[in-house]
Amino acid sequence: MTCGKLQLAVAISAAILLVDGTTMEILSSDLAADKLPPGEIIKRAREKYASLTSYSDEGTTVATLNGSTITTAFTIRLARPNLYRINWEQPVHSNYTNKGAVWSAGEGDFLRMGSGAKKQASPELALSSATGISGGAAATIPGTFFKMNWGDQLGGSLLNENQLPEQKVGEVDCYVLTNDLKGRSRTLWIGKQDFMIHQVRTVTSAEAMKTLLAEAAKRNPEMSARMQTSKFEGSTSTETHRNIVLNQPFSNKDFVAQATEE
Repeated sequence: MTCGKLQLAVAISAAILLVDGTTMEILSSDLAADKLPPGEIIKRAREKYASLTSYSDEGTTVATLNGSTITTAFTIRLARPNLYRINWEQPVHSNYTNKGAVWSAGEGDFLRMGSGAKKQASPELALSSATGISGGAAATIPGTFFKMNWGDQLGGSLLNENQLPEQKVGEVDCYVLTNDLKGRSRTLWIGKQDFMIHQVRTVTSAEAMKTLLAEAAKRNPEMSARMQTSKFEGSTSTETHRNIVLNQPFSNKDFVAQATEE
């Protein structure tokens, strides 16, 4: 992976992190559906995800950093209590497409990035390790569905959520919520009818990007040397989810991925 793409993967991973905190709860359950405030929207979305037995979708992430753009296509399949499979593809150039997968079919957690699969110590380690290279697909919906510390879009501190005018994602009418935290802004598009997350956009400022990459460089000396000549610009990542299917019956074998790239 080139330095620019490595930085972009780090930025995507870091932007997923949310600060723990208390979420404002609005107890009224009979508010008009088209006049819900942010706290009630988040509450209903949490309840909807918690009620699901399974989830699947497909989508794309478009991420930019320092003039470099990565487009990632992905598929997600999740089921309780601990079954998941996320596959992704990224065209690198005309002759090569980077492919990967992270999965659990009930016999351990596995991550494949290239030639072979490696067993991971836990679901959160597997999914967090795959976050950047999957364009965020291994974090946002899996983290929310399983209510993990990593990636849960409906957890953490949501007291500063601001509500924007409603918008469509494809043909789906959505509430739009946004917040800002330490140079990173996150915007969620949540369906008005299904209370599912249909789109997530994360914008990271140049200063926040410099801080994030400096922290990553402490763990990766090779990256530190490359950063000395890097020009830091902001990054933007837009993750869109389509063809969402809820509560479809799955068996364990539906979550088995290829151990090696095809």
